[in-house]
Amino acid sequence: MSFQWQLLLTYSLLIIILVIALGTSFFLYTSNVFESNAYSNLEVITDKMLEQFDKHIIPMDLVTTYLLSDKDIISSISSLATIERINIESNRFITEAQKTIHSALLSYGIDKNFYRVSFINRNGDFLTSNFRILSIRKDLETAIGELEWLELADSLKGRKTIIPPYLDPWPTSDNIKVFGLVRAVIGINGSMGYIEVQSPYSELEKIFSLPKEEGINVVVVTDRGEILYHNGIKQLDMLEYYSQLDISDDNKPTVIKNPKTGVDEIIVGAASDYTGIKVILIQDKSILIKPLLFTGNIAIMVGVLVIIISVICIYFLSKRLTKPIKELKEKMEATELDNLPQEIKFSSSNKEIESITRSFQRLRARLNESIQNEIKSRELQMQASFDSLQAQVNPHFIYNTLNVLANKGIETGDDEICEICDSIAAMLRYSTSTLKRYATIKDELEHVSNYLLLMKKRFEHRLVFNIDVDNEILDQVLPKIVLQHIVENSINHGFEKKQERMNIEIIGYRKGDCWHIEINDNGDGFDDKVLTEIKEKLNEMKSELEILDYKSGFQIGGMGLINTYARLMLFFKGTVTFEIKNNVQGGASVIIEAPMRIQEEEAMNNDTNYYN
Repeated sequence: MSFQWQLLLTYSLLIIILVIALGTSFFLYTSNVFESNAYSNLEVITDKMLEQFDKHIIPMDLVTTYLLSDKDIISSISSLATIERINIESNRFITEAQKTIHSALLSYGIDKNFYRVSFINRNGDFLTSNFRILSIRKDLETAIGELEWLELADSLKGRKTIIPPYLDPWPTSDNIKVFGLVRAVIGINGSMGYIEVQSPYSELEKIFSLPKEEGINVVVVTDRGEILYHNGIKQLDMLEYYSQLDISDDNKPTVIKNPKTGVDEIIVGAASDYTGIKVILIQDKSILIKPLLFTGNIAIMVGVLVIIISVICIYFLSKRLTKPIKELKEKMEATELDNLPQEIKFSSSNKEIESITRSFQRLRARLNESIQNEIKSRELQMQASFDSLQAQVNPHFIYNTLNVLANKGIETGDDEICEICDSIAAMLRYSTSTLKRYATIKDELEHVSNYLLLMKKRFEHRLVFNIDVDNEILDQVLPKIVLQHIVENSINHGFEKKQERMNIEIIGYRKGDCWHIEINDNGDGFDDKVLTEIKEKLNEMKSELEILDYKSGFQIGGMGLINTYARLMLFFKGTVTFEIKNNVQGGASVIIEAPMRIQEEEAMNNDTNYYN
């Protein structure tokens, strides 16, 4: 794929991702804000409806309490309930009782503020505040007996109850729909009568009705589960379903799938502590979020337009930017060995391209010179690789040792400083000496001993070490600073997660025709993944060293066990065994085995011939 198309695709993809991310974020934010506002609006409407209904019921409840607190009215109600109507002499008392009750009902306050306040009893007495009714039913006893709320009022023993809407039973014409509040007047022998306060159904419509365009259904249920009001829900099973919804006290909107219609609906409900009614608002969620579709469509259209314009601009800009690069590419592809010395001519208004052209010209000159020197440099390169490997020694222990010296000198001023200085001097002489690239095992062990003594000064009782090597292998030769590097690696990396005592053990002996040295510790050991990676790198290094004679160059980068293995392989010409493993009892081991045939004299003779 050309550079121009890479630019086009990369920046186009970036623009698309940004537009989608911003558009999605904007839409989600708008949706959340819109839904949050809509939910809050439903909560406010619910609370407002409950508040208005309670305000409407409170005066109706107060008038019943007022009438029942009047001892003359209670006495009159008791008389109407207990006087036998068969005795003609009792008619005067009945008339006086009816007059007392009627006078209270016809007060100005009751007439002005209430549609109708009535007293009823099972003896057929009906006294009402609404004296404007011209024609009252004659069959009052029948009408009273047909009232469905009598038994309920009796069971409540004087407590108020809300009566769902019903047709006013008292006038002979003009069937008016009303709802009411009723209290039973309780005597010694039970209910003596009932006070009914009626209100027109139109008052419920004023309190609970909402504009149809809002698409909100309203269902008001009494504490007995009876429907007090609904705004036109015709299906009885739907009304029954809504009336039985469990409304929590927190008045928080919830989304519920309607089992009747399968539609997700937003349900907001609240109950009145005073009247016991529940107001339930239901709204189809799809209707609620319908206005968001317009916003979403606008966002999509704007996003698509931005993407199209951006892609067009990116195309022409990338074409203009890559034109000089294409010309330079053609010049580079035309470069061959025979025209390397020739100067290329390239004109461009782009300063960066001109700079690249000049750099390419200088590169051609250097490349031409390098080709002439390539063959001569191969042997030097191989020797330099070995010298580089030999010189790569981790200097961190020196810094740690200097810290120890400084602390000891400042804090104690004792003779340990001398011992530490002797060890450092010995180590520096050993590591910086360039007379020989090899050393005997004895020299290596002395170097390691000096290092461990210094580490002992640093870690004190935490570090314990033991060196047990047979004298038979002490004169065997190996590359310098191999053992110390492995021990240093063990101390620096093997106890990162442990604060226990560090045990370092070096053992060596002859094993057949080979010498064998093993470095053990009780540290964390190698992580399985890390151990696998190290072994894979050792195998890769071995493969590279085996084909070294067929390569024009060789590079070994970095320090670590791989570096040590490479030096051993080069020194012993592939006849060394280098094994890394975790011990069963904990910690790690590094094992080195090499033939007994290399003595110091042989190493001296071959010192300059390992890469020939």
